[in-house]
Amino acid sequence: MSTDFTIVEDFITKHPLSAAQVLEGLKAEEVAEFIQELPKEKSLQLLNFMNIHKAAKSFSFLPPQLTKELLELGDISFAESVCRQLEESFRNNLLARLSPDLSSTLSRKLEQVANTVGVLMVPAIVVNKEMLVKNALEIIKRNKESFESYLYVVDTEGTFEGAVRLEELLFAERNATLGDLMITVIPRFLPDTPIQKVLDHPAWFEYRFIPVTDSSEKLLGTLPFRTTKEATLKKGGQMTKEILETGTALGELYLIGLSGFLQSVGKRT
Repeated sequence: MSTDFTIVEDFITKHPLSAAQVLEGLKAEEVAEFIQELPKEKSLQLLNFMNIHKAAKSFSFLPPQLTKELLELGDISFAESVCRQLEESFRNNLLARLSPDLSSTLSRKLEQVANTVGVLMVPAIVVNKEMLVKNALEIIKRNKESFESYLYVVDTEGTFEGAVRLEELLFAERNATLGDLMITVIPRFLPDTPIQKVLDHPAWFEYRFIPVTDSSEKLLGTLPFRTTKEATLKKGGQMTKEILETGTALGELYLIGLSGFLQSVGKRT
């Protein structure tokens, strides 16, 4: 391992946000060359902190297999943000290479307008009001990794009717129906509502997830408060403090090391 690359890796480990800022000043081709030399987890960390337009542009210079692996390794919000910036034919080819579940989820999100509720919503666990509590508990066990404290009640047409809290299920008679337990007065959002308009909604004081329905009351998913808050903070550029606190001498040393490393990569190709 060269001294230049040792300097680069050490700086990335200690100051990933600042490292990403320096990368933004390079050409997209250079960013792609550099990313290919790093472990995937570290590459993904840098791409997440970069300006999304530059990150997406760099994607177009990466080998197809690596773009697939990076999107499948990262979170869904990063994958969606990158895909929104890509040229349509490139994006469609990329989606075709992804796992069916991720490709389907991304396709649904990309149909929504950017920075709206529909983009950040997640799938809801749906039930009907005739279901017994004991059967509902079995559904929760099978979906424990994605369960969010509520089951959402819909009719045979998918129209939203109400929600059932986990606490109610745990203490209810096992043969009671969900219709006996569900609450019907619950806030809901439309998918095309801008995220900024719901960020300070008073419903968040009581609910961590809020149903998302279309204009005909069909349940589309739920909006998590945590995801909404994180997306807004990230867009607002909350990395500024760390960047400003990083010593300029360190940043300059990193840039020197990065430049030397890229030159050595160029000589090998």
